[in-house]
Amino acid sequence: MKHFLKGLIGFGLIPLVMIGCATSPQKQGRTTTTPDGKRIFIPQERIIIERPVPPKTVPYAYNAWVATSDNLRRVREYEVFLEQNGVGNIIPSFELMRTARDWQKCSRSQYMIPNRELWHNQISTLRVFKYLVAAKVLTDFEVTSVYRDLPLNQCAGGANSSRHLFNSAIDFRVGPAYPHAEDYAFIENTKFKLCEFWAQYGQSLNMGLGLYASGQIHIDTQGYRTWGPDLSRHSSMCNY
Repeated sequence: MKHFLKGLIGFGLIPLVMIGCATSPQKQGRTTTTPDGKRIFIPQERIIIERPVPPKTVPYAYNAWVATSDNLRRVREYEVFLEQNGVGNIIPSFELMRTARDWQKCSRSQYMIPNRELWHNQISTLRVFKYLVAAKVLTDFEVTSVYRDLPLNQCAGGANSSRHLFNSAIDFRVGPAYPHAEDYAFIENTKFKLCEFWAQYGQSLNMGLGLYASGQIHIDTQGYRTWGPDLSRHSSMCNY
């Protein structure tokens, strides 16, 4: 984390005065239950799990969507905008354009390009995501939801003030869509590292971190807070 902290300071995200007051990670752990009923204990930070990151493949559905109307031109413009602001190529476009997992049930598009006036809202969240990837807090992940329009957000059960409406939030999953027992140690360890990052740097970054019962994880930069399955801080595993 020391090299990572230097990187954050270099980007001006972490005030220099924080160096002396950053707290040491707590030696804690978490017991979780695998689908086959086994109880496993994951020690915080003490477990180092090396695993290959599977390659990402562009879905056929995305290629078909990009080829429709002027979507390709609009995607390219958005990509250029993000590159100019130092947050390009962090998340592949076929994930960055994803709307919500319930898009089909809601009869909406699986992919959307946010309105131009909302583009800037995603920069600070992508910057945090960039540092999480660079520090290897996030390795094997898949982004599942970014921008949603109002009809889709309402149908999908999103909050009326959902940050997804403003293109300032990212939802993602760690590990495979259908994890096996051997995946849970990696998933839980990644969540612990996210909590550690949030506890140390979240206030300075105005970072929100939500961990849902479904396994989905939410990040935004619209307020320092955390929540868990019942949508309150008390159920968040980051609430040490």
